Amino acid sequence: MSLGNCLPASAGGDIDDLLGEAQHWLHRDAQRCTDLLDLAESGLQGQRDVARTASLHQLRGDLAVAGGELGVAASAYRAARRSWLAAGEPVEAARAAAGGFEVQLLVGEYDAAEAGLLRLQTELHQVTRRDNRVSHIGALVQRQLADARAGRGESADALRQYDAAENLFAALADADSIARVQHRRGLTALDAGLTHNALLELNRSRRAYAASGHHDRAASVAIRVAEAYSATGQVARALEVLDCVVPDGAAAQWHVAFHALVRSGALLRAGFAAEAHAEACAAEEAFVRIGAVEYSARAAFASAQASLGWGRWRAAAAELEVAERLFGECGSRHMGLRTWLLRAEVAWALGDPGACRAACERVLAAEEADTPPSVGVQARLAAARAADLDTAVALLDEADRRAAQVGIPELEVDVLVARARHERRTGRVPQAVALLRRALDVGRGWEQRLGQRGSVVCPSLTAAGEELILLLLEQGDHAGRVEALRRARAAKRIRVALPGRRTVGAAGAPGAAEHQRRRLEAVLSDTLVPVEPPRPEEHAGEVLPHVPSGLLVEFHVTGDDIVVFVVRDGHVDARVLTSATEGTRRLVNAWQQECTLMAPGYRGPTGFATSAALDGLFDLLLAPVVDLLDDLDDRIHVVGHRHLHAVPFDALLDEVGPWYAHLARPAAPPEPVGTASVASSLSALVVAVPDENAPSIADEAEMILRALPAADALVGAGATKEALADRTAAADVVHFACHGVFRPDDPLSSGLRLADGWLQARDVVAGAVPLEGAVVVLSACSSGRSPDYTAEEVGLVPACLAAGAKGVVAALWAVDDEVTLELMTHFYRALAQGTAPSVALRVARRAVARRFPHPYYWGGFRYVGRD
Repeated sequence: MSLGNCLPASAGGDIDDLLGEAQHWLHRDAQRCTDLLDLAESGLQGQRDVARTASLHQLRGDLAVAGGELGVAASAYRAARRSWLAAGEPVEAARAAAGGFEVQLLVGEYDAAEAGLLRLQTELHQVTRRDNRVSHIGALVQRQLADARAGRGESADALRQYDAAENLFAALADADSIARVQHRRGLTALDAGLTHNALLELNRSRRAYAASGHHDRAASVAIRVAEAYSATGQVARALEVLDCVVPDGAAAQWHVAFHALVRSGALLRAGFAAEAHAEACAAEEAFVRIGAVEYSARAAFASAQASLGWGRWRAAAAELEVAERLFGECGSRHMGLRTWLLRAEVAWALGDPGACRAACERVLAAEEADTPPSVGVQARLAAARAADLDTAVALLDEADRRAAQVGIPELEVDVLVARARHERRTGRVPQAVALLRRALDVGRGWEQRLGQRGSVVCPSLTAAGEELILLLLEQGDHAGRVEALRRARAAKRIRVALPGRRTVGAAGAPGAAEHQRRRLEAVLSDTLVPVEPPRPEEHAGEVLPHVPSGLLVEFHVTGDDIVVFVVRDGHVDARVLTSATEGTRRLVNAWQQECTLMAPGYRGPTGFATSAALDGLFDLLLAPVVDLLDDLDDRIHVVGHRHLHAVPFDALLDEVGPWYAHLARPAAPPEPVGTASVASSLSALVVAVPDENAPSIADEAEMILRALPAADALVGAGATKEALADRTAAADVVHFACHGVFRPDDPLSSGLRLADGWLQARDVVAGAVPLEGAVVVLSACSSGRSPDYTAEEVGLVPACLAAGAKGVVAALWAVDDEVTLELMTHFYRALAQGTAPSVALRVARRAVARRFPHPYYWGGFRYVGRD
């Protein structure tokens, strides 16, 4: 039935029906609730019906709170209280007053809200007519008083008061209010570091809301469940939960703000500091719009944490100034302590141990019985770093004792890492190594306790692994270098994919919301199952990757430094490139910008054969280890790490490059090009999608068909995903000549444009294209790129290898179409003669370099895999 036809304008009974229906839809469909209230207001025009007008204002206040319009809510509650008093309804006026105090709590005015609530509690005690309404408001006041105490950091008192409020609501059989208490109690437990209790309370609240049809509220609680997961180290699961509850265009501002804030914390734990900072800033803007002072302070604090992780220390200090002032205004004692603790970390990063020590002393002086244990432990660990040796030992011992009492694995790791740093500070490297190994053992046990719930991602464990690698190298023996390499390779296995953000406000497909709810239930299905510690016989030992055979140069970025491992036949050498991370990152960015500026068709002046950016990368990354590369041939396999994935190492080590002379190696012998033609027996599938922007793609397809007579082709409109899936299984070579796109924020969405849409990396990983044993050639722009925040490569190349490809040829940047055609011509000519793919690519690179000496033209393609 149309809302417009649902009442005669003057009928009081119908207005009551409208108000009742609006109450029903309040937390289920905000727009429908708004429409119903508008109709009710229209029906009340011209009437002096103060009771119904008061109900209307009360509902508008509740709706505004849910939507994050706190100023509107405060005005509506004041109007409701005035109308209820005029109607002679002091109990309902008390309910409206409680709504006003709810706004104060959300703003962060905890002291003022508590004072008003205590007055209201006194007023309720004086009400002579006792009924369920009075009891309900009394329970509501109890819950709000708990909120005020939790906001100030009085966790123990708040938890006791939440228990009292839940008992009162249980007596009234008010399931929705009980769910609200569970939600708030879960958040308080989370702030106090009681993450397991927080998970249980939050998921109970979420399930209660979902069962009653309050799906928006359930989604909001799910965001905080993700926050609890992140706090326990289950970052991948936290990000998956957040991906299930991405706010749409109709989402309340609260949902948008909390989603960004929690996602910021998860991304920071996973090591994505820049992305975390962007999310924190978005959250702060949203909370400022709402007017929530305390939560805008939390967002500023999250920005400071991300800036510190990003290496932007002065920006972190400025953001902390904002957070500290706002927390002081709200009286948030625990968050104030955390702010001082983070200020100590920033001071240490800025090289000011005195300021670090002063901030830690301030935290310790303000410590009370209900201060979260993590704050006390972290304050002592930070103070130990800036203290003299004897004082440091005492602080570390006390931190160790406190961490052992609470049994939080992350705190145990923090203490062990701090002790290892102290041992290193005193020159006791073997003892430091032993402590860091113990820290990693704690992390492994932590992960085994979670069972199938996912791997643990924790900044402390990352720091322990990186510091252990450097200390093992510092020992100077071969066994230490071997273990360091194995640990570096193991660290690259710990991957948290950065999920792509669905566009906020995009219209979802029919049934998408229900699909996401089912997906969320599947992700959270075991949240209420207790985590059991593994039995002793189930405690698996540490398994590290083996040292690879053959010739290998592997880079590992660890903080400001870069470690280079050189492996030949099981022997490992290593060098630490001190403070090389930032310089190489700038040079990689400069080289990528240079490639972008090399417009299609631009050839450069004759003899233009080098690049200042590549010169700098060679000087920083390879020049320090040239003595280790002298006797290695061109079969070297180079593995990058993080931003070094974008470095064209094949070009830097190729004979045709200007850097080869610095290697003090003999001139490369002629490539072992095959002599027996295998063209007639080499099966190939060519997938070509030319257009007006890349007409040479058609020429490339024809060239391959001439070189390999047994080749088949899907060209133009015939190059669909379905046709591709039916034809690749029998091919020795699968060649894609089409447009490509690399998405750094969501590398598994990187793809190749076919006739019927994009073939994404995630489709390839899922088996959409059978590639078992094939050599895959991705003749598409940027098809070989990987994001700079991942340890291992993520994108089209690893997707093809995961799908079974023997090897992949791909481009590190946007390549020139005409030069690519020439390079591919030489490549397939060599391949048709039986030459191994890696050698055929080197032959092609060198042939192109003779005509186009700038490395942009000949150095873009690389081969990854086995011959």
